[in-house]
Amino acid sequence: MRKPIAVISLLWLVSFAALAQTPIEVEPVKELKPTGSLGTCGYAAAPKEKAFFDKLDVKERVTGSFMEPYDIRKKDGKFVGWFGIVRGISRVPQSDAWELLLESKYFDGLTDCHIMLLSMSGSGDFNARLQASDVPVPALALVRIYGKVSEQRNGIPLVEAEFVRVWPWMTFTFTDLGAEDRTSPRWKKDCKICEGGKVYKPYPNEQYYRDALGDPQQYGVFLK
Repeated sequence: MRKPIAVISLLWLVSFAALAQTPIEVEPVKELKPTGSLGTCGYAAAPKEKAFFDKLDVKERVTGSFMEPYDIRKKDGKFVGWFGIVRGISRVPQSDAWELLLESKYFDGLTDCHIMLLSMSGSGDFNARLQASDVPVPALALVRIYGKVSEQRNGIPLVEAEFVRVWPWMTFTFTDLGAEDRTSPRWKKDCKICEGGKVYKPYPNEQYYRDALGDPQQYGVFLK
C-alpha cells in the first residue's frame, strides 16, 4: 500500500502547488474600429475576476477621482484592487515568487464601453508579489492587482496578489482627469503627451503608448 499512498501524496502536492499559483488573466487584444460615437460604462469584472472584485469594500472600488483623492500609502492591511502600469518585473531569490514594480493609476469607476479608461495621474509606486513559475505580463502593460497590503518598504506599499488582470497595449487608454498626481518623476519624464498635449485617445495606436509611457525595452525584467 505504500507505493499508491506515495503516488497519491505526490499528486496532492503537485495539485496544491498548482492551486498556489496566483491567477493571471490577460485581456484579449481586439481590433479597434471607430463607430462615430462613444459610450461610458461602469467597470465590468471578468468572470474569474468577479469573486475578487466582490471582496472589495465599496470604498475600495473607486481608487481616486477628480473629487475624491486616494492615497495608497494609507491602506496597510486592506484588501485592495489597484491599477498600475508595469515598470519592473523581478524574481524573488530562491523562491517561486515574482515582484512587480507598478506605477499606480487612479480609477473613478467609469470607463469607455469599448476600451478600458483610467487616469494618467496616480498615487505613486507600489509593489505586488505573485506566486508563479512564470509571469506572462509585458512591460508597460496595465494591470489590476487584487490582494492585501502587507507592508510598506521605504514608503512603497507591497500587495500580496491573489488575482491579476492584465490589459496589453491596444486594450486601454488614459484621461487627464484625476486626483492630485503623485506619479514619480522617474516615469513622468517619458510622458510626451503630458506636456500640453491631448492625453485622451479613444482609439490608441502603438505610438500613443510610447508617447505616454516610454519604450518597453527600457522597462520590465529586473528593473529596480
